Amino acid sequence: MNAYRGVGAPHPHFVSIPDPEQTEGVRAYREPTVPHPLQITFLEAENEYAWTEEMRSLLSSGRSAEADARLSAELAGFDGALARLCKATTAADAVLEGWDDLLPIIAEWEGPPVTAITLGFTNPPDLVFEPGRIEEPELLLSLYSDEAYPFSRAANSELLAECEKELPGWLGQEEDVEFYCSLSGLGPLNTALIHSKHRYFLRDGRDGVEGRAPGGYVEFVLGSWLLATRFLQAVERAVSDHGLPLGCRLISGAVGVNADFVAVLGSDKPRDFSSTASTAAPQAQFATLSMKPWVPREDPTADALPASTLRQRLRSSEPESAAAPRRGFLARLFHRPQR
Repeated sequence: MNAYRGVGAPHPHFVSIPDPEQTEGVRAYREPTVPHPLQITFLEAENEYAWTEEMRSLLSSGRSAEADARLSAELAGFDGALARLCKATTAADAVLEGWDDLLPIIAEWEGPPVTAITLGFTNPPDLVFEPGRIEEPELLLSLYSDEAYPFSRAANSELLAECEKELPGWLGQEEDVEFYCSLSGLGPLNTALIHSKHRYFLRDGRDGVEGRAPGGYVEFVLGSWLLATRFLQAVERAVSDHGLPLGCRLISGAVGVNADFVAVLGSDKPRDFSSTASTAAPQAQFATLSMKPWVPREDPTADALPASTLRQRLRSSEPESAAAPRRGFLARLFHRPQR
């Protein structure tokens, strides 16, 4: 059988190998002659942790413009593929679509006043990797009243403190309001971060560079925080343009995207609906939005967990001892309200 369909036709199993002189590799990274200052900072895990906490603090306090300026200044010193994509992804590119429908929908809502909205920015736990596929971020949205938690009597700082708990007081008690929104404009950057081959810095001599953190890894960290910053900027712009319901706060944040944070938008203690709030004690279920502390990334050379074990860790919600990893932690972070 002739595998060729005609003169010059390729073999059906032919694989094109890119020219290394003309194609930028997915793993190779051209280190600058002089290391970027952040590459020196990230040499020690404690210094990277301190830098990460500074970025988280900026976003949690609503200083997204300051975070943007700082990230842009750091990215200016890098020229890898991811850094170039970061520079091309502007704040105007990220758009929270559908937020303009919120107030009309709330006006027709016949239930208790909506006093809080949680909006989580994440990626689906079971990503399907396909060539050329753009991985759009996912939004986790829930609306709450004072029947779930006394939002109206809580200061923004109290709400942030509640978010840091393993089980915030409003868990699983969202109102059944039919409102949806989506985020556009961040798919390419999100996809590049998901497929990045520079997600880890082992600090044990196997990273291929000496006296500095790998440039590709630093770009990955910067890109992750830029993604979270662009999301918060899109949320802030939507709230500025279309507003929030009277007496409502928006608890917004990112989970599971290597740049976790939580921020509260809206007036501090805007209105007290306690006279109409239910006195029933809330029942703890699963967290809609929680803040995950920074930890060093795991060793990618370690033996992988079996698929069945990984699924159990994602889905199980059974408590375990404090010494062992808490099963179901990711399940709580990625919780989707049951309608």
